[in-house]
Amino acid sequence: MTDIAPGAHVPATRPDAAPTAGAPTAVAPLSLIAVVAIALAFVAPIGGVVVGFIARREVRRTGERGDGLAFAAVLIGATLTLVTVVLPAAVAASGFLGLGVPFGLGLGLPFGAGS
Repeated sequence: MTDIAPGAHVPATRPDAAPTAGAPTAVAPLSLIAVVAIALAFVAPIGGVVVGFIARREVRRTGERGDGLAFAAVLIGATLTLVTVVLPAAVAASGFLGLGVPFGLGLGLPFGAGS
């Protein structure tokens, strides 16, 4: 016996229809590699960049969540690497702050000072 009156129209459900509010939905798990990548981006920025690229490839391959997290790890790691390694090295090498070593190899030798 059914609860439908004879002659009543029963709408057919489509497989691609959105689930109803009470129905549970399956959510893909979050990629652990992406989480490690974002943590490394702050602790060891170069490692965050490398692991971020690996995480993006794995997320696309497995279908897990975390592509945005891995992309953020790459951006943050690259930015922090630039700010903490490349820019200070460039400024020091340029002699802008007097830290460059054009003559004397930083030994305090008076090359060119009246010799």
